[in-house]
Amino acid sequence: MQLITPLLFAILATAVASAQIAVNGPIEGFLFDAPTGTVRAVMGVPGSATLGPSLLDGIDFGSVAPRQSYAITFQAGQCQIVSNLNSPPGSTTIVSGVSGQPEGTVWSADGTLAILYSRSGNWIQTLTGLPGSPAAGSYLDISSLGGMLSAVVSDPQGKRIAIAVSGAAGGVYLTSDSQSFVPVFQSPNVIALSFSADGTNLYALDAAAPQLAVVDLNTFGSQSLPLDGLSNPLAIGADQDAQGRQVVYVASGSDQLLRIIDVASQQVVTDIALNVAPAGVGVLGLHSFVIASRSTGSQPLWLFSSSPLPAAYFVPAVQVVAGVQ
Repeated sequence: MQLITPLLFAILATAVASAQIAVNGPIEGFLFDAPTGTVRAVMGVPGSATLGPSLLDGIDFGSVAPRQSYAITFQAGQCQIVSNLNSPPGSTTIVSGVSGQPEGTVWSADGTLAILYSRSGNWIQTLTGLPGSPAAGSYLDISSLGGMLSAVVSDPQGKRIAIAVSGAAGGVYLTSDSQSFVPVFQSPNVIALSFSADGTNLYALDAAAPQLAVVDLNTFGSQSLPLDGLSNPLAIGADQDAQGRQVVYVASGSDQLLRIIDVASQQVVTDIALNVAPAGVGVLGLHSFVIASRSTGSQPLWLFSSSPLPAAYFVPAVQVVAGVQ
């Protein structure tokens, strides 16, 4: 893991800020930077990456497709698909029929489906045909399932959606038509979901136990893997590692820890100590994930990369062009 002292951070930030950084060279991925209301590139590779200049400004909410160069943005209540982020200014398509600005968005791994959602509003809405032919699906009120939306996820191809509902009758539900939800796992405390990289398993994080439920989507049988030693598991992500194993990443907030679990052997591969409390496991590049986004302009971005070796890295919050931090 890359450790950083306050003095070293100040030296690096000053050094990078003193140079003009052009939007060229290798790009690890694109993301919505909430403190500045912009879409920006993460330039370089984890360990030596920097935040690029703004590509889109004045955004109220945004979400970039995983490992792609297009994004969903909301400006003044209007939903748009912005393509060709790697060739600014790109192209913009307005999407009609979107019910309202979401609190979050999840994507299918292939980037063809996005699910807009609101936990407080208890609703989801799909956008299909991305990026070229976007179409808004029906607004779905989750309250009919008897609880509050706590998690939502798409399978890799955007064919199946799983949601978790909290409450006394809560559990995990699966749909293939975005209309009828079938229960596949019962628990009132599921707070995060992820499909396996090959789409054969659905993982559900039960924060109360704590444990990781693995639902086989061929048989709909399930098994539970204990998360011993984790006091605050709050997010999960799935990937196929360099050895070809189906693995799950479990982020534990107050523990400042990222655990890697080999699903087949049900063994912990390793626990990675972090210099920050992780908030999620969001896909960025081919083998990289955002584990802590920026909430203020002075904060760095924190990434995890699984290749060539699992490690966590910071991306400094530096001024790469005038007026952008």
